[in-house]
Order: sequence, then structure tokens, then C-alpha cells
Amino acid sequence: MDVPGAIYSVLRGILCFVALYRLFLYKDEIKIPTAAALAVFAGLGLFYFISRADTIVLDAALLTAGAYKVSFKRIGILYLFTGTFISLLALVCSQTGIIPDYTFLTNYGEEESVRHSLGIIYPTDCFAHVFYLIATYLILRWKRVTYVEIAGAGVVFAVFFMLTSARADMAGAVMMLLAVLVMKLLGKKKLELPGKVKAFFSWLLMPVCAVIIFVMTYLYDPNKAIMYKLDHIMSYRLSLGKAGMDLYGYKLLGAPNFAENGNANGGVRDYAYVFYDSAYIKYLFKYGIILLAVLFVIYALIGMKMAKEKMFYGMVFISVIALSFVIEHHMLELSYNITLLALTADISTILHQGSPIYINNKNGIMSEA
Repeated sequence: MDVPGAIYSVLRGILCFVALYRLFLYKDEIKIPTAAALAVFAGLGLFYFISRADTIVLDAALLTAGAYKVSFKRIGILYLFTGTFISLLALVCSQTGIIPDYTFLTNYGEEESVRHSLGIIYPTDCFAHVFYLIATYLILRWKRVTYVEIAGAGVVFAVFFMLTSARADMAGAVMMLLAVLVMKLLGKKKLELPGKVKAFFSWLLMPVCAVIIFVMTYLYDPNKAIMYKLDHIMSYRLSLGKAGMDLYGYKLLGAPNFAENGNANGGVRDYAYVFYDSAYIKYLFKYGIILLAVLFVIYALIGMKMAKEKMFYGMVFISVIALSFVIEHHMLELSYNITLLALTADISTILHQGSPIYINNKNGIMSEA
């Protein structure tokens, strides 16, 4: 469907009103760090929208503000139903000829294989949808997750890996399942983490991950065998990112001429490719140092919020996703990753058993739906 752009402008205006209204309702409860982060986040979103007609940052900021005090469990369930339905619809339509199933040839080993996008724009994006849907499901299941569910998630990941050959993303999926399995095995033990460990998982891990991938990219040298091999394992993220450094440099507000798609890859590839597969590298070039720093602060606030609630499970998921941003780029796209909403949403509802929980606004009592 070709949806007129004016419709999105109207919806964005409505969303802005709703976000402001919710913030007005809870103005006396909003803490200064959260308010400051939201203000800068929204301000940057307006800047990119007005100066570059780029709406991703503004949309993420408005949805994050509008989620204030909304049950994260409800958000997650809505996301699961919507995301699963759309993904299955795309899968069916791509296999029945209604929309194309974009396929790509790859040669990771001795034999060439076909990568399917299954109705999504690219194989890795298809796998990313599956990754975040399962991550959200596991977050909502929390400590009640069973070994059968963990094994089932592994089977789903394996099937989609065979279809998409998304190697780096599969590594993130395996890492997540291993973390969940370890937490399940330790579930009966009360974990009391030292303050320094909490601090690392709460606010330090994401910038550390960003620094690591940045340094690796900056120091990339194709003449060094170990770096060339590592670049190949990481699907050319280092060499292509290195080319981007020469093109765009490091600006406070990013590069207005940033090419989302392009052949500006220094001859590493000979076809158009979305070559900034690391969120840290992509946002550094596209949106600049300030936005990247704001996102670090937002995720730090989320981590500290979970640490305060003693939600070590949540800190594990945020940590896994922070690590996944090294190899994939959907940090701000809420159609993939809704963990950003944990900054303002009510995360305590995840801890409750049973069906989704809502707030009784008359007396503030938590009730089961």
C-alpha cells in the first residue's frame, strides 16, 4: 500500500499530544534525570525532523514519553501479537508471490548458499525481528520461563538461521539463550550482586561495547591476517565501518549527507549495501556524538531502574541487547526493539504472575485483568 505521508504527519501530531498529556498527568512524579534525558532526546528528534526530514529519533522520543506509567507488560504483549502477526503475514505473502522474497547469494564456506528475507527487506532484518520478538517474550515470562520454552526458542532461531544465514545475529541469539539458561539454573538462589557489578551492568556495559567496536573499526588493517579474518567472521563490519569513518568522520550532530544505502564502501563491496550494521557505528555517523551519548544515558537509567527493583533478569536482557548492538543496528527502531520504553513504562508489572496487569486509576490498586 502507498500510504500518503500526510497521514503519518497527522498520527505523529496525535502522538505528540498524547505524550505531552501523559507527561502533564505525572509531572510531579517525573525524576529530573528522566525528564532531562527525554527533553534532550525529543529536542534532537525535532532537529533531525526539521533539518533532515528524518523521523526515527522523534518517533522513538515521542513513544518513549507517551509510555510513561504504562504497563511494560501490556506494551510487550501488544508488540508480540502485532509483530508476530505482521511477520507471519509477510512470510506467507512472500511465499505466495504477493510480495517478493528477496534472496541473496552468499559464500561463507566452500558451498554457496541462498539467504531468504521472507518478506522483510533483508535477511538480517528478518532475523532481527525474530530475535526481538523472542527477547520480548522471554522478558515477559521472566523467572517463569521453562526449559521447554528455552529449547523452543532455540529451534525457532535455528530454523530462521538456516533460511537467513544471519551469522552475527545468530551469535547474539545464542548468547541470549545461554544467559537465560544460566539465570534459570540459578533461579532458586538469591543473588546479591556487589555494587560495582550492578554499576557495570546498569550503565557501563553499553559505552564499553561502543568503544570496543569503534577501536576495532578504527584500527582495522586488511594487511593483518587476524583482523582480516575477524572482519570476515563479522560479515565485513570492520572494513565497511572503516570506509565510513573516512567518509563521514565524527560530528556532534552527525552527517547530513549520510547514505543509508550506497556503494561508498571503499571497494570492499561492488554493490549497494546497508553497510553500517553496528548501531554504535551507524548512529555515530548518522546522528552524531550527542545522540549516542543520550542513548547511553537512557539505557543507563533503565539499568539503574531495574537494579533498584532488584530485577537482575532485566539487567541481563539489557546487557545482551547492548552487546547485540555491536553487530546489528535497530537500537532506535521500536518496530524491532521496545526495550527503550522501559525508561518510562511501569516495569514492575513484569514481576506479577498471571494475565496482563492494568492500573485501576481510581484507587491506584494493581489488578489482574
